[in-house]
Amino acid sequence: MAIIQYSLTDEGAKPNYITDGGWFQNRDDLTLIGIGSGGGTELSKAELLTRTRAIHAKYPMSAWTDSGLENIAVLDDDGVTALINNWCTARGIS
Repeated sequence: MAIIQYSLTDEGAKPNYITDGGWFQNRDDLTLIGIGSGGGTELSKAELLTRTRAIHAKYPMSAWTDSGLENIAVLDDDGVTALINNWCTARGIS
């Protein structure tokens, strides 16, 4: 399995080649990130990090806590890097 950048189908569904999808949406072109094979655009971990940092520069990502909305904090670049590293580690991607 690989990191895949993909778009939803014309029906608004996740493509069949994605097994774990819906991550890190680019608001400009509506592409998403998932895990899968056989379609979309395969990305390396470094390419995913570059893509996510570019999205974050335009649309800052927030860290949510279990305590509620009052504790939302905008991530810094190190926080985005940690987010991607943790996401990849959880999926067995080095």
